[in-house]
Amino acid sequence: MTAYRLHADFDRDGRLSARPGEWARRQAPPGALVSANLDDDARRLPTTVTPGDAVRLDRELPVKTAGDDEPAGLLVEEITAAPGPLFVVLRGADALRCAVIDATGRRLAGAGAGNRVRFRLPVGPFPRRLALEAVDLPAAPSANTVLSGPAPGLPDGRVTVWLERDDPGGTVVEDEVLFTVSPFVLIGNAGALERLYMCQVTADDPARPLDDNGPAVAEVQAALQPLGVPLTLIPMEVHGGDSWIQDQYQLGFTETPDGPLRVLLHAPRTRSDAAQGVVAPNLSSMVVGHFPSRGLGICQSFWDRELTITSPDGTTGRLGFPGSDRALVIMIRVKMLRRQLFESIARIGTDVELNTTVAVFGDATVEFFRARNELPALAGRLKQVARAAAERPDSPWYKEHGKLGRLVQNAEKQVEDVRREIPVPQGAPQLRLRLPAAGRLPQQDLLMSEAEVGRLEKRLQQWHSSHNFGGNIEVGPPHAKAPAGVVVVGNQTTPQPDGSTATDMDPELLAFLRGQAQGRQRMLEIDTSWLDVGHVDEVLAFVPDLRDPQSQKGAVLRASPFVALRLVEAARREFMAGLSPGELTRYKNWLPIPGARLTYEGANPVTHLLRGMQWLHQHERGQLLPIEPPEVYLSMAALYRVLTGPIPNSPLPLPDSPWQPTTPSIPAGISIFELDYFRDGTNEDLEDPEPAGPRTGPDGASVPAKGQLTETEEKLTTEYGAIPILKLPVIFDDRSAIAEQTAAFTPNLANLQVAAPWLLVPRPHGPRMDVDAAVRVLRTVAEQVGDVKASRFTPQWLRARGLDRTVFWARPGSMAGDLAGDDAEKLTSAFRDGWPKAADRGEIRQQIVRANPGAFDSRGFLRGSTWRKLQIPERKVDLFEAWTEAVADRIGYRVSWVEAWYYHVRLGSIHCGTNVLRTAPAGLRWWR
Repeated sequence: MTAYRLHADFDRDGRLSARPGEWARRQAPPGALVSANLDDDARRLPTTVTPGDAVRLDRELPVKTAGDDEPAGLLVEEITAAPGPLFVVLRGADALRCAVIDATGRRLAGAGAGNRVRFRLPVGPFPRRLALEAVDLPAAPSANTVLSGPAPGLPDGRVTVWLERDDPGGTVVEDEVLFTVSPFVLIGNAGALERLYMCQVTADDPARPLDDNGPAVAEVQAALQPLGVPLTLIPMEVHGGDSWIQDQYQLGFTETPDGPLRVLLHAPRTRSDAAQGVVAPNLSSMVVGHFPSRGLGICQSFWDRELTITSPDGTTGRLGFPGSDRALVIMIRVKMLRRQLFESIARIGTDVELNTTVAVFGDATVEFFRARNELPALAGRLKQVARAAAERPDSPWYKEHGKLGRLVQNAEKQVEDVRREIPVPQGAPQLRLRLPAAGRLPQQDLLMSEAEVGRLEKRLQQWHSSHNFGGNIEVGPPHAKAPAGVVVVGNQTTPQPDGSTATDMDPELLAFLRGQAQGRQRMLEIDTSWLDVGHVDEVLAFVPDLRDPQSQKGAVLRASPFVALRLVEAARREFMAGLSPGELTRYKNWLPIPGARLTYEGANPVTHLLRGMQWLHQHERGQLLPIEPPEVYLSMAALYRVLTGPIPNSPLPLPDSPWQPTTPSIPAGISIFELDYFRDGTNEDLEDPEPAGPRTGPDGASVPAKGQLTETEEKLTTEYGAIPILKLPVIFDDRSAIAEQTAAFTPNLANLQVAAPWLLVPRPHGPRMDVDAAVRVLRTVAEQVGDVKASRFTPQWLRARGLDRTVFWARPGSMAGDLAGDDAEKLTSAFRDGWPKAADRGEIRQQIVRANPGAFDSRGFLRGSTWRKLQIPERKVDLFEAWTEAVADRIGYRVSWVEAWYYHVRLGSIHCGTNVLRTAPAGLRWWR
């Protein structure tokens, strides 16, 4: 018979009773439950975001306060007196993540290591009240990893607690009980929206309208106001130019019988991807300085990691996660420069010249050590190709010696900078990485062998992969085998030549997410490697069905080039049907003509897509993610340059150099005929149910290119059974010649935010037609696709929903193209195809001015310097908007359109640019 007993809430009824029935269940899994103590119970969540230091979490306090409600009660009962001191012993992989607290709130000092830690109990009367505190979530990664060593195992959240007594005759185990650290359960879009966060990015320079997200902020604010949901703006001095708040954290919760604790998983993201250059602070400082408060915790596990690096002489150094980005910046700069050299060769050279380059140098993705050493020779190869392009009459760069010379000079300067900053010592193959001081991080010097450099590069790529960000983690609804829902991530596992596997997502993050399975959430992995950014939210969104609230399944809204191209094709047929015989002759055999790009003839004219918008070309020193116009645009501009010659102020300018800091305005408008002519087969491939066969890249590896969206839909159907998967029209860009990846060419409608009963959806800027023609087009496609009823599309419904109204956000200097004249004249040029070909240009201008009273001065210039939401009185229907509105209507939503072009040109959209706090689901009780 034992002399002492341990009591806790083993029956999980929310109280510690110490009754015999409760104690009898002390070893029955999952035992007593404890939530990781990751919040700050003494702090309320601020209503605004301001600069500040990281908040101190309750787990870091040496003395617990009375209001700290996460530690789980533990009581030691004396049955009969026995000699010797008592000890609480924690056993298991999570033992070091737990602490024992005495009745005064102080942590007891533990002794031991590994999977066993022993705490001596203070002397005092019985029953002795203690508490068990968890300081991290289950399956969180190890704090330190030796780079050249094996990967550490991950714990499962179970902690065995022994009560030991040091008897004169030896150690006696008086009692053994079980605790479980509550798993982390992610919260999906079904949770009620409490607050929405968004970065406010401003640019007063009229020449930089693409660096200002004012229109998006205004439209999100207007959508939330009737709902009573606060929009919390993150100011420039906090985010430093970084606007991807979705990527910075993922909302979830842990649960015990005492209730839920919401926790933000702080994603391992150190970089300001949307900003120009490398800036500080980024959104990571906002997460740790704003959110921790009562009932809202932060999981910093992926920021607390460090690597042990071994130098050639055997000495070791440590590199923590926050500072490791400095090393990756250097490595990415080398790899990105190599990729840019390849892409420049591909853009100005011939296919033969590119293939020869690949045969000599390999592809753009070789290991860092080789990439660094081959840069000078690769720059020399670019110089040869540039010289040949300037002498070749069929090249768009014919006789462009000056521009090509500057391109080569820029490249050579970039290469010389790298050679100076990353020296390669003589002798054995090794190199030195010099990490500059940054903020509180001191300068570091890392001398590594070639093998250690390779290991570091691989680990840092895993640590800092964009696949680890919040936009790549979505939460689907529950089903019978997953009562808490399904976590959907973008990840592909690829076998390696050495027998190992490589994953897009950090293996430690994958293991962490899989390790929460006891919370009754399943995981589903889909292939997003074909996307430049590689995020799930570029592909799909899970939306509850408001018309059937009893059904928890809801619907999947998926990006669909199939629907987009069907709408474009139906519009083309409708347009052709309205042409005269003479007009029809030209369009039956359509070829690009620079002076005749508008399709406003006939009875059923159709406008350009993306009218009035402009592409971004940005690559400044220190910027790790260069931004180029889409491949479709570059192909179109290159051909038009050949047809027109290099004329000044070309309506379709070509960026001359990926390192050129400023470029002319690059207009995005494109006709449906140009779109079809200049795009490749990417969009058809993505939804091809029967791909033509495997494709391989230059290195012989399989290239994911065909059928990924179809495969994703099949995986969702396998997981859920009969879940509605509704398609939204999105056209993707051509695959890049080097990376074989793509991104949305038109704004990605699946990258939306749920604010029931509204969906915040990026404005697509699709092709527009007259109301009656739009009805015929939409009904034709609805009959083919079946996601919406053809009868939904009537002239009355389109007008009632305001879908025949065109709006355009503008401020002085924001209109695309190097167009002469005042703002009203520029708008007239941009939207000319919204009126019949025979319409008087002056009258169109007057209609635009009259539709916006007070917006223009007497000369036609916009008043003031702020953004204005202008009405374009053409009475046309955007086919993509109308289709999306009908899909939303099917599941009980209205669409609130958001001008998200600021995000689109940076390879994201409104979901990427917002994040939320939602309520945790009630009554999950995962342990039942």
